[in-house]
Amino acid sequence: MRLFDFTEARHFCQPLPQYQPGVGQSLSVLHNNRGTSRLREGSNDFEIHRVSLLNAIERWILFGIAGYRRALDMLIPSNAPWAQVTLYYSSFFAANAILGMFGAWVHFECLVDVEHGSPPNQILLVTKYTSNRKLKSPNGHNGSHRIFWDFFYYGCNSISPWVPGNLQSTMSPVNNDPVWQVRARNEVNYDMSKAFDAATLVHHSFNPRRLRSLSGPLAQQLELAGNMLKVALYFANEFEINSFAYEGLSTGTRARALRALVKKVPPDLANQSAFQTS
Repeated sequence: MRLFDFTEARHFCQPLPQYQPGVGQSLSVLHNNRGTSRLREGSNDFEIHRVSLLNAIERWILFGIAGYRRALDMLIPSNAPWAQVTLYYSSFFAANAILGMFGAWVHFECLVDVEHGSPPNQILLVTKYTSNRKLKSPNGHNGSHRIFWDFFYYGCNSISPWVPGNLQSTMSPVNNDPVWQVRARNEVNYDMSKAFDAATLVHHSFNPRRLRSLSGPLAQQLELAGNMLKVALYFANEFEINSFAYEGLSTGTRARALRALVKKVPPDLANQSAFQTS
């Protein structure tokens, strides 16, 4: 997988001149319905893909930050496993945004990466996969999320030079294992014994007055998700991305939209639900 360099990525991510309703769409739907194997800068196909990817990048950042914020509300023993799952997806969304800004989209049915990066003649290569021709990750991992993370850390080799020094560790796999996050998520999501262990660890060792007292895989995932979001926001700000992706939920700058959408106080609906009588 090849990515843009910093200058090429800045060109690719240049802000849209105006909002064009209906131009951006689902990346999956877009590429399922198109047979184009190469997207050439200046073509309609290239621009529709670019707008759709810029929208996705903004939305990955939104949902990543929102997930991180809400996971902090779940740091009680009975919610510890789901807090970890939520933080996993926060990190996953941020990583998708990072790859997107450098020209890549990794999906189990489609891989988009860079064939030629120099502006104004950028070319993206679109490779589609089927049940008979499956996407293979650099180290041969199976499963859509394992494949994604293997590609992500492979791509980080070229992204790392532009990542701030205090966030460099984010570009390396946890415990030198590119699929650690998937493995740790699956343990608490699908194994009740591991989920209960996570709850017990929070019960016995976590002091809500000291976030740093959190320990174990949950603490690792919290730190990683936070740093992954910082990297995504760093590049989004450096590239001055503005894709109008929040239209329908919020308007204005990314910072304003995030304040309105993420800091919003959630409704207290327990007394309207089955919880009241359970």
